[in-house]
Amino acid sequence: MKVIVRSTLWGLLSVGFCCPVARAQAVVKGVAYTVEAGTFLATDASNPFWVRSNQYGEIPLGAQGFTIRGQAKKEYSTLARKKFSYGYGLRAVMNVGTTNQFLVSEAYAKVRYGAFELYAGRRRETQGLVDSVLSAGSYIWSGNALPMPKLQISIPAYTPILKNGLLAIKGNFAHGWFGTGDSVKNYFLHQKSLYVRIGKPNWRFKIHGGFNHQVQWGGAVLYPRYEGSQRITNFGSDLQTYGYVVLGRSLYADDSLVVQNGQASAEGGNRVGNHLGTVDLGLEYEDDQNKWFLYRQSIYEAGALFRLNNIADGLTGLSFSRKQASQGVLRVVLEYLHTSSQGGPYLSNRSTIEQLRGAEDYFNNGRYIDGWVYRGQTIGTPFIMPLRYTTGLSQNLDKNTNLIVNNRVNAVTLSVMSRIRLVDLLTRISVSENFGKYSTPLPSGVGQTSVQQQVSVPFKKYTFITTLAYDNAGVLKQNLGLSFLVRQTF
Repeated sequence: MKVIVRSTLWGLLSVGFCCPVARAQAVVKGVAYTVEAGTFLATDASNPFWVRSNQYGEIPLGAQGFTIRGQAKKEYSTLARKKFSYGYGLRAVMNVGTTNQFLVSEAYAKVRYGAFELYAGRRRETQGLVDSVLSAGSYIWSGNALPMPKLQISIPAYTPILKNGLLAIKGNFAHGWFGTGDSVKNYFLHQKSLYVRIGKPNWRFKIHGGFNHQVQWGGAVLYPRYEGSQRITNFGSDLQTYGYVVLGRSLYADDSLVVQNGQASAEGGNRVGNHLGTVDLGLEYEDDQNKWFLYRQSIYEAGALFRLNNIADGLTGLSFSRKQASQGVLRVVLEYLHTSSQGGPYLSNRSTIEQLRGAEDYFNNGRYIDGWVYRGQTIGTPFIMPLRYTTGLSQNLDKNTNLIVNNRVNAVTLSVMSRIRLVDLLTRISVSENFGKYSTPLPSGVGQTSVQQQVSVPFKKYTFITTLAYDNAGVLKQNLGLSFLVRQTF
């Protein structure tokens, strides 16, 4: 979960370190209410990168505006003996200025029984092995876009499956609704994940591993599309199609299922829908004072990872936190995102060498033309963004400014959380090199540096949060931005 203006660093510490004060407050008060008001200013017409990125779609691209937000949230009971508990959340945002909008960014109900959780609605989440407090964004599901409505059953926290606690698992299985995009309306999300932790809870070393699987599927076609002489009006959405989606089954041997009465079950004999995700590994070490977490997310989308052609691509991170510290540097995260390989420039098909498996064109898809985007914003890492968000590039690169035109990116991000007395600080700097994509490369790689300094100060019943952010001229326009937010929780 990334916070720039939406959540104070104190709130982040409550999540990241399981602060007992925050949990006790939830039990006593039952429901926590939060109200916020603030403004966003910038020298350019857009908000800087680290003001608007990973904000769950709440902060618009356009600067020069005001925001008012309200939230009500009930968390689970923290009584140890209580197996059944319920909670809910509702959050609304009104932005006024260059962009005028009203958003219901969270609206969900959840129930828990033992290790299992069921929830329905919009809810802020990230997915993948990553530092959930300071990461620049998990590759596949970063919290950059507005939460998607979902129905989900999960084991949200590692749960032992052996009595001695040596082996623990967590994961989810979900069905979501994309709604209507540029090319398809009323299409769906299938999502699942499974992660395993090896190591007893009291062991200093633990190993993590697992995967997540995302699929865009179904929906009615909004543009003329043909398979042979047959026009496709709908992509399959029946129970049989859902089975192919869940299993990720290849239909190369089942060409008869490609088009039936205008409904397409597969794209030219390929798998049903747009499949993508990451395979993750992590190594954790902690003692009484410190905790280290090394993680790696490897990307799969069109088969290159199976052949190890794009093994260079992925997100690598190292997180360090001082568990008992209350002053000075509290947490540091260094990450390297590499997406420029994509298995090479040559796309495999049946008439070429299948092992090539290149030009994966991350987050783009020939069927769901919007790509891995929800409500105009990238669902995954914010470094891969639609054309209209790359304000420093020519908007003539494509007639559709919602398309992703720069998905070959190498980026380093350093994030530091610290505290001086009662003042919380978040410092972040990212440096990236951007190559466009194989079909429309940028001339020689475009550099981009973005910096953020956030200061959070509590005063009586209020918290005052100021963020200063800067982008140099590159993929983004040169821009200096300032945001100011006041929050009260009661």
